[in-house]
Amino acid sequence: MSHCLGKIDRLVFGLLLCLVSLQLYSQTSTSAIPLQQVLSSLETKFEVRFSYSNQTVEAFNIVPPLGDLTLEESLKDLSSKTQLEFKTIANRYIAIYTAINAGNLSICGTIINTQSGAPVDGATIRGESAVVSTNEAGFFQLDGISRNEQIAITYLGFDVKTMNGEELNIENSCPFVFVDLTLNFLDTVVLENFMAKGISRKAEGSIAIAQEDLEIQPNLIEPDILQIVQILPGIESIDETASNINIRGGKNDEVLLLWNDIRMYQSSHFFGLVSALNPNLTQNVTVYKNGTHARYGESASGVISMASEEKVPDEVSGGAGVNFISANLYARIPASEEIAFNVSGRTSINSGVGNPVYDQFFNRIFQNTLVTNINNNSSQGLRSANEDFRFYDISLKGIWDFSEKDKLTYSFLTIDNSLDFTELFVSQSNSSSNQSMLKQSSTINGAQWTRNWNPKFSTRINWHGSNYKLDESNREVNTDETTAQVNEVAETEFKVESSYKFTTHLHLEAGYSYTDTEIIDKGEGIVTTDNNLVRNALFLQTKWKVAKTNTIVSAGSRYTFYPSLEQQFLEPRIHLWQKISKRFSATFSGELKHQGVQQFTDVDNPFLGVENKRWILSNSNDLPILESEQWELGIAYKDANWALSTSVYRKLVDQISASTQGFRNQLIDASFLGSYESMGVEVSVNRKARNLNLWLSYSFLNSDYNFPEIIPNAFPNSFAVTHSVNFAATYQYNSFLFSLGSTFRSGNPFTRLIPGNEFEDVNNMPVLNYESPNSGTLDPYFRNDFSAAYEFRIDDTFRGKINLALLNLFDRKNALETYFQLNTDENEVTTVTRIEQFSLGFTPNISFQLIF
Repeated sequence: MSHCLGKIDRLVFGLLLCLVSLQLYSQTSTSAIPLQQVLSSLETKFEVRFSYSNQTVEAFNIVPPLGDLTLEESLKDLSSKTQLEFKTIANRYIAIYTAINAGNLSICGTIINTQSGAPVDGATIRGESAVVSTNEAGFFQLDGISRNEQIAITYLGFDVKTMNGEELNIENSCPFVFVDLTLNFLDTVVLENFMAKGISRKAEGSIAIAQEDLEIQPNLIEPDILQIVQILPGIESIDETASNINIRGGKNDEVLLLWNDIRMYQSSHFFGLVSALNPNLTQNVTVYKNGTHARYGESASGVISMASEEKVPDEVSGGAGVNFISANLYARIPASEEIAFNVSGRTSINSGVGNPVYDQFFNRIFQNTLVTNINNNSSQGLRSANEDFRFYDISLKGIWDFSEKDKLTYSFLTIDNSLDFTELFVSQSNSSSNQSMLKQSSTINGAQWTRNWNPKFSTRINWHGSNYKLDESNREVNTDETTAQVNEVAETEFKVESSYKFTTHLHLEAGYSYTDTEIIDKGEGIVTTDNNLVRNALFLQTKWKVAKTNTIVSAGSRYTFYPSLEQQFLEPRIHLWQKISKRFSATFSGELKHQGVQQFTDVDNPFLGVENKRWILSNSNDLPILESEQWELGIAYKDANWALSTSVYRKLVDQISASTQGFRNQLIDASFLGSYESMGVEVSVNRKARNLNLWLSYSFLNSDYNFPEIIPNAFPNSFAVTHSVNFAATYQYNSFLFSLGSTFRSGNPFTRLIPGNEFEDVNNMPVLNYESPNSGTLDPYFRNDFSAAYEFRIDDTFRGKINLALLNLFDRKNALETYFQLNTDENEVTTVTRIEQFSLGFTPNISFQLIF
């Protein structure tokens, strides 16, 4: 027994001896390890956080400080080994920076909010050759800066301070830089970076997207705004496009799209897959889902307002880029201290030869159309086809500060998509060559004069013109029948607005607008119409921060009169934000809105079958003005690392016509009037660490139509997605940025046929026999995407940026739409064909940008 105990004692003593030896070794080890690893150990040991740029510390491998040293002694030891400077900038935060070199400055600083005294997290510090963001301690560092280099500090897309390198050249110190973020409380951000970086909620009810602050997104080769808004809960595209945006169960035409305050009737290239707006010249985006500002009309479901740069730059800047779909260039050119021009252009790259991205896009958008189904024809003979597809866009903005109080701007944008399709048919008896054409184009332009009469009072006068044209012609091979159709929109708007600040806490806006919209719709098989709709509108909006409380009220009303219809609408809107505690806040939103311009979906389009939507005007008979009402309650939480928000809402849209909903079932020819009601829950979560940003959004939507003259009168909304989840992780390593994301949502609704009785004879004609409308749902949609970006300096003038995007990593075949057709062969045998529309397959894309 004693012998066994002796063995145990020796074993325990041996283990203790090993542990002591390891501890002594760890304290006296002469092995060098990466400085980042040493800093991580010190953070855990002393409960502090180090603020630094990766470039500052990644080159160092050092022997760790002795384990019995204090924090101050450890920092002195690190400084002696690396020649780096360590400065405590808050109780727990320590900044690390490079000692200043007179010939090549390495500057640093801490951004402090003058009102609260707190560090500013997420501010963008932009030099001429580098861009960084402040961390949660407000710290930043820029290397390779010259003494006279301009350093711009922006926050959520707004310029808050400009300095030069010399001002931050303080020997062996990182100075505090104080900025005023409350120049206008109306821009108060209540949930910063609540999704991805650069996306924030404002106290007056909108969601703000600052383009230059945006991080890379997992499904994008470039920051396409109309794709980025779809990561917000409640905003979807049921057909996976940039143009067909659905907000809380609404059709895409219920969303008002504005560019520099001008309405857009066309917003995409490649018939929906690519946004028509050059992302390099879009500075800020404002999104409303509820509580919409009273200056906006014509939007039953929401508003997306995109604005380009309004300031005269100090020097020329710009860039050029190319990817597998398009090539683009842009430039900001100051002609003088008062005048500047912003120009951009983009054109398609569609050689098709060895271009997998173009092939994937082409097959996706033209599937189940004449372009890709030429061999599915019963006539005997040989068919071949040749297609020529191209697109381009050109934009120009002129800025003239012709006095200290006056600014004049002019905006111009033209968009063009063209498809020429030539088909050759050869048989034993004859041959023919025919051509079909589709051209979709827009031209918008507008001028704006802004005057600041004094610090309290300002006015703005706008004139805008927006023109859209869809021109289609199609020549059938077998019958030699030629058909054509034109849908044309011409809109003119004149608007006067004024703004008055009674106090720093009370702001009043008022305005008047005159809008005249003319729509021409003509062609074979339809009734030619040439109508115009005039509306006069007045609006009043107030924003009030209740004194000595944490309450901000944004409330207004819009009055619109239609002379030709003899109808008028009074629409109150409100958004209430209430701070509950340091980290919690609550909101309430409500609004009434209407819409007089709608889209009709012609599912039996006799043309190429690519673009089947036509703009139409409301009338006092079979297509009344849409009317919507909505309310919403929300709560949000925010701390240094987490941002969470959730809301519940109810929305009702009345006076919708079945003819505008694009039904491919028993209601294909119906024109009954009805409504739809949406009720839902939306949740967003964001978690950020030093180099890692995680976000998740979830939405639940229950939305049903109600058509009193249809049996059953209630059935699921065609544009409703019951469950939708978006998740993404973004990680930065030195000059590399990686993003991985997943999208999951419920399948889209469709209408089943009755099993075993798919069609029946009605008056000796076969007719499909459907179940209740939208009685089925497609399989769930699931997609994984990955993207990466690398930015590097070429010389003192040029920088390069390489982006990689891998869409639908696992090549999942997601069904977007299903419908049925009857086919009768030469033996008069009738069969049913199920037609399915699928999403993009695996699509790799890469881009290169040269920036100066």
